[in-house]
Amino acid sequence: MNADNEHFEHKKVDLRTRRTYKFLWEALLQLMADRDFEAITVTDICDRAMVHRTTFYKHYEDKYALLAQGIQNQLGLLFDALNLPPGQVAELNEQTDMIDLLVTLFEHVLQQQHFYRLMLVGEGISKFYPLFSKSLVEQFLRRSEMHSNRQNKARLMRHTLRAQAHVGVLVGTIAWWLENDCIYTPAEMGDFLWEDIFSQTIR
Repeated sequence: MNADNEHFEHKKVDLRTRRTYKFLWEALLQLMADRDFEAITVTDICDRAMVHRTTFYKHYEDKYALLAQGIQNQLGLLFDALNLPPGQVAELNEQTDMIDLLVTLFEHVLQQQHFYRLMLVGEGISKFYPLFSKSLVEQFLRRSEMHSNRQNKARLMRHTLRAQAHVGVLVGTIAWWLENDCIYTPAEMGDFLWEDIFSQTIR
């Protein structure tokens, strides 16, 4: 087999794998909308996705592995949404940067609201909250470092504790927003959080 054929075969396999994941993940989300995750079986997922069990186990050890990959993929989308283009960072002041982060976050949640409703509203999924919170804390710390020329130990501790507190408020606010059918726009939510909470403690 020549190089062109090998490349073509690899693309076919990769496309097939991504399509299988898409079907399985969408089936899992649909099932989670109707019942608790623990009550869902691999057979349920495969039947809904119209994928053979042997194909499922070729890619995943169990339903927890599928859930873990789905969560990581969603967090990957979140990181992509929150990362500003490098050339833009130098032009931003602290207030503009934080408001931009908040608005972008709420826009992302709105676009992926079916997933976030399942993860954050009601009982939710215990595996998601720590991953989601950790991702947001890292983003807050990264932005704090952008605006700090020096990072001594005491300053880093303050930034870390502040980020943890902000994320606790933010995740609770996102859950409330989803429970109330996203009654305010992402821009309004970003402004509210900045004016009423973050601007008072960001320094």
